[in-house]
Amino acid sequence: MKRRFISYSIILAMFSIAVYASIPVSSFIIEPEKLHDAVYSQKESRFWIKSSDKDFELPRTSTQKIISDSWAIKGRKLIVATGDFPVPEDGSVSQYLKDTPYLNLNSREIRETAAKFSKSADPVKDISIFVYNHISDKKEGIPIIPALPILKDRAGDCTEHSVLTVALLRASGIPARAVVGIILSEYFNGKKDVFVYHMWVEAYVNKKWILVDSTRPMHLNHNRYIAFTFHNLKTEGPIDYLNALSVITNIKIRQVD
Repeated sequence: MKRRFISYSIILAMFSIAVYASIPVSSFIIEPEKLHDAVYSQKESRFWIKSSDKDFELPRTSTQKIISDSWAIKGRKLIVATGDFPVPEDGSVSQYLKDTPYLNLNSREIRETAAKFSKSADPVKDISIFVYNHISDKKEGIPIIPALPILKDRAGDCTEHSVLTVALLRASGIPARAVVGIILSEYFNGKKDVFVYHMWVEAYVNKKWILVDSTRPMHLNHNRYIAFTFHNLKTEGPIDYLNALSVITNIKIRQVD
């Protein structure tokens, strides 16, 4: 998201700290205006996404690419292709190996856990499966917390799965970053075929970014992900993340042929 409205972002940050911390972010639900019956079996899909924010934009990620971007009446309209689109990196990925207050890379427990995958033939997959199984208490409503408490308490939702996954990947020498967006769910909170808030991970493997989702490591349907921004995992609510939450509550989605 663009950052030109700094004063608005500060207000949004204050509001979010007070409100979003006590509300499960997965309570953000978007009902698409149109959805094809075959969407759950497709490898690639296309969605029309409209926002009233004229500065609305989406990043290029391993699960999406922008087909068109245009002005719309009272807003902006994008057509996005979703699927498996590994993304090369033009610049350095060294920043995605760094420690942050939420990753605890220098902790003995994180280092020792990461060391278990040092001889793995596919450490990304094995770490993802480990995180899925290790977080045995699947529950919502936990504010973003550091990797070490997640490792010890073994509880959380998509945010905890993502934070611990990023920590273990970086501790293993694999560049990784957290992605914030929505995922298409067949059923959620009594509703059918809806997009809900989600956080997942991208890992840099063989000079490309790839999807990693430790909430469903064996069932990755790339076309069901729409990314809004990246979370730097330096603070609970960086501006880009808070802006993304605001946008998620104010968009329309329709699948196109």
